[in-house]
Amino acid sequence: MNRSRGLRRRPPGRVHRPIRVVIADDEALVLEGMRALLERSGFAVVGVARDGDEAVRVAQVTRPDVVVLDVVMPKRNGLDAARVLLTASATSALVLMTGRADHGFVLEGMTLGVHGFVEKGGAAAELVAAIQAAVRGVTYISPGYDAVMRSALPAARAAGRRALSPREREVLLLIAEGKTTREIAAALGITRKTVETHRTRLMRKLDLHDIAGLVRYAVREQITGA
Repeated sequence: MNRSRGLRRRPPGRVHRPIRVVIADDEALVLEGMRALLERSGFAVVGVARDGDEAVRVAQVTRPDVVVLDVVMPKRNGLDAARVLLTASATSALVLMTGRADHGFVLEGMTLGVHGFVEKGGAAAELVAAIQAAVRGVTYISPGYDAVMRSALPAARAAGRRALSPREREVLLLIAEGKTTREIAAALGITRKTVETHRTRLMRKLDLHDIAGLVRYAVREQITGA
């Protein structure tokens, strides 16, 4: 007898892959604790590092969705590692951690394009929330950083906008003119992949999420070739 009669087969659903994360901290116990927490929470920890230089190398090889960086690390601190990664690998979102209520690093991180700021002494759920927000391009600030820091976010983002490099301005101008990736690459003498990297970095730095947003920004800010 076919006992499956009357049962409906559930249509295949969309399979969502876990968020891929690299974590960096100079304390082995903290590092292992973070790994265990994130894996229990459904993340895929694809790499770990004990210093800033190693964090950059691991992130560039594994290309994770998010890199979690302790601010205080040997060889290269978290902010310096973030600066390198945002320049060389714009595909990974960044979350910074510190054991101190250091408002200065948060402000500097904002201008770089970092989207997560977590106190190491805070609740474990904060790290999870920061990573999830970073993947969506949303800024997460630990409750330990008071309302003063939250009110400083618009000004910090504005400072980041003013800090566009000459090459970023060139790419933005050509995007606003309606040029394709291939055309931009030919005009600037760079590869299409480099153009895509610049475009992704522009979106992150300007807190925008599509080409139309970049075009509107260029028009509003009167970005020109001059």
